[in-house]
Amino acid sequence: MMNSRNIFPMGVFVFLSLLIYGSHPAYAQVSNALPLGPDQMPVQMTLWQTLKAGGGVMVVIGFLSVLAVAIIIYDLMMLNVNKLAPQGLFDNVMGKLESRDFGAAKTLCRKEYNTIIAKIVLAGLDRRTPLDDSAREAMENTARIELTNLWQNISYLSDIVAVAPLLGLLGTVLGMIQAFHAVPLQSASIKTTLLAAGISKAMVCTASGLIVAIPALIAYSYFRGQVQQVTNIIEMYSTDIIKAIQNR
Repeated sequence: MMNSRNIFPMGVFVFLSLLIYGSHPAYAQVSNALPLGPDQMPVQMTLWQTLKAGGGVMVVIGFLSVLAVAIIIYDLMMLNVNKLAPQGLFDNVMGKLESRDFGAAKTLCRKEYNTIIAKIVLAGLDRRTPLDDSAREAMENTARIELTNLWQNISYLSDIVAVAPLLGLLGTVLGMIQAFHAVPLQSASIKTTLLAAGISKAMVCTASGLIVAIPALIAYSYFRGQVQQVTNIIEMYSTDIIKAIQNR
């Protein structure tokens, strides 16, 4: 399964491509055109027209929303204490390590290699020597790398939380600039109405950025607690595993 560490670099490429495309003058001109009725007054727009009126920035915000949903779904499936650090596996492995049955411990860990516990035990057993602390260093490095990867996975959500509102603000500013440029070209009788409609549509970008950022922030807060719980359990388990493997 492709994890979020693989998704994010591709996401950056698509993000830049959409931003360049959305900034094209022809696209901006079409997407920000005010729909006018027969009397040259703005008419009520559908939801799709409203979103489209936000301009090229809305394309990028939409992409960020899809990326955020993908990361959230992946983390919901993967960030589970029972999957990453199951107590049953720990108890079985500790029983085999304490009885010095290292072969059985390796076999069990290879079957459960998707768990952090199995990776730590295998790293220690592969580097186990009676003369130095290579096993301890290997297990500590493995635990550090696995936990760092978990934190890195959820950090992408915090990046989206920071970027989405800024993109929304950028879209709003650009939309207001275009609205103020369009108003002087109209007759005095409809300037106020056109200006209000233009500003209203420009605010769609800010609202969309917040709609993406708020759920992403809630998800990030939840996953941060999950990762911290896994970190605490792994640190506790690692201490016992290191003692069992290094027990001579």
